[in-house]
Amino acid sequence: MKKLRSFLCQPFSEGDRQQGMTIIEILIVIALMSTIMAVLVTNLLDKSDSAKADLTEVLVSKLNESLTIYKIDTGRFPTTEDGLKALLEAPSTVRNWKGPYTEPDKLNDIWGHALQYELINSKKFKIASAGIDGEFGTDDDILFPKDSKKPEKDPLTVELKVPEGNLRGAD
Repeated sequence: MKKLRSFLCQPFSEGDRQQGMTIIEILIVIALMSTIMAVLVTNLLDKSDSAKADLTEVLVSKLNESLTIYKIDTGRFPTTEDGLKALLEAPSTVRNWKGPYTEPDKLNDIWGHALQYELINSKKFKIASAGIDGEFGTDDDILFPKDSKKPEKDPLTVELKVPEGNLRGAD
């Protein structure tokens, strides 16, 4: 038992105990902590951009609700020329406007860029956010409704050739 006790207490004995850490050990610890922090900050920034895109989608869906109420009151959606500002101020060509239907800051996306509105026909419209880069027509654009996404660049086509003759094998 004495041997076990002396073995367990050995790291705490006064004999060969070091006083503090060397500069190399301190630099290694700082380098490790810096690397861990860099990885964490990078991951958090990526999540932040994703969260902002999600918030913009929510904002655009709320504008859809405001546009629906506008249509119920006035009998039609705003024209492309009237744009989303028709939700704030009554256009001169509209009757029964009971707005404002939204707040002025809701006409911009989370990054502060103005949202684009386009009336496609009397029953359909499109709202677009330029996304994080602030340029329309890039991959990070946020469109409403979702089915108004830009078409794929080139659809994949496959040509199948059917062999001629008997497919069951030679008789």
